[in-house]
Amino acid sequence: MRRRSHYSALLASALVVGAALTGCGADTSVSAPARSAVSSQLAAEPSSVIAPAPPNLVELRTPDGATYLSAEMYPDPIVRGGSTGQELNPADERPAWWGESGMPGTETAETVVVAGHNYSSRVAPFRALEAVAPDDTVLLRTPNGVLSYGVQTVGPLPKGSLLGDDELRAQVPGRLILANCDVRNGEPTANNYVVVAQLTSGK
Repeated sequence: MRRRSHYSALLASALVVGAALTGCGADTSVSAPARSAVSSQLAAEPSSVIAPAPPNLVELRTPDGATYLSAEMYPDPIVRGGSTGQELNPADERPAWWGESGMPGTETAETVVVAGHNYSSRVAPFRALEAVAPDDTVLLRTPNGVLSYGVQTVGPLPKGSLLGDDELRAQVPGRLILANCDVRNGEPTANNYVVVAQLTSGK
């Protein structure tokens, strides 16, 4: 895990309880995610004050400003489901905002969570998470404006931890978590891959 000094022990020992991001299994491999440049869909720059609202687009950028993911989000919030009621399973390949987490805004006091699928058999937008590095930028567009977050840490976390007794579930103002199913060497794993970022716009 890159920049692990704060979270390494935590991620190694996290309890597998609560909900898990599911539905990402596959049977054939695709190439590893890359940081190839794509066109940005954002016309507006991050603003200083943005009222909370559901996000509708997510972008990932390198420190020099090159966009390598620009993805429309599923229009409805993701909710817990599955046989136990403790699974997060996005309705399609688009990333989705978890409706029980914080709503993105410059004054939001709760952690914001966006989850998406990752497959080994086909490409989905959040496959790009495994190409994210510390100091990259995550941009979330909402009906009220664009929010910018600086990436702090990236790495695997046991499935179920995000909705369980885990430090990353603490309600932290300005925190954003992106998560997918971790795929290694073309095979699904028992982990989610997690990007932790902190709000930079509006400060």
